[in-house]
Amino acid sequence: MDVTSLESAGGWRELLAGAGVKSASISGSGIFRDAASDERARQIFFDGETPDFQVVIPDFGTIEGAFQVTAIEYGGTHDGEATYELALASAGQLTFTVL
Repeated sequence: MDVTSLESAGGWRELLAGAGVKSASISGSGIFRDAASDERARQIFFDGETPDFQVVIPDFGTIEGAFQVTAIEYGGTHDGEATYELALASAGQLTFTVL
């Protein structure tokens, strides 16, 4: 939550600790392990589902919770693997565990 009044230093917005809305977004790219994982990602995206994900970020930590797939893009060369890019937006409370 933010509060701004005539007493705010220089008229700058002030954020209140512990208040407001939290959100997280994660994006990444790669190749699908198999046709089933590709199909599941598409189903989640087109159905607007918000399932629980576990995102492991090497040398950083693990983020777990509900996410919505907000974007999915496919690409690749004519003679190589098809690649994808996904964008996730948090859809509820998340937990973070340091690796």
